[in-house]
Amino acid sequence: MEIPEDYPDSLIDELAPYGFEFGAITPGEDGGTNVVFDADPESFVRAHPGLGIEESYGNDWPPASLQLWLRFDQHGDPIAADFEVFDLLAEAASIDPQLHARLSTMDDPADHAVAVGEALGQVLEQEPVPADDYLE
Repeated sequence: MEIPEDYPDSLIDELAPYGFEFGAITPGEDGGTNVVFDADPESFVRAHPGLGIEESYGNDWPPASLQLWLRFDQHGDPIAADFEVFDLLAEAASIDPQLHARLSTMDDPADHAVAVGEALGQVLEQEPVPADDYLE
């Protein structure tokens, strides 16, 4: 099953407020599909300080872009939603089981796009991570 044609446009609408731009749709493992969105690292960290993203790169900061990866299996079912140091599926499962259920299905692609935006929003609203929590 392929990603629905209008799905990337729905994601663009949901992720643009967070500074993300559409990157690419690429073949995934085992016949799946990846959908990638990019954000400018410097402006993203200024807009969302305290998430620990800059610290996670150490001396390799800044990367060319920050990336949000959505991975789908060969049937078009979501298998991963990762943004840098965050696993959006795991975060949603621990915070909001209904959101996790919406992220885990493509029965309604437009709602899945909304759920991706909501999950990212929850991650960005977390309490700042103390800098001393990172190993140097």
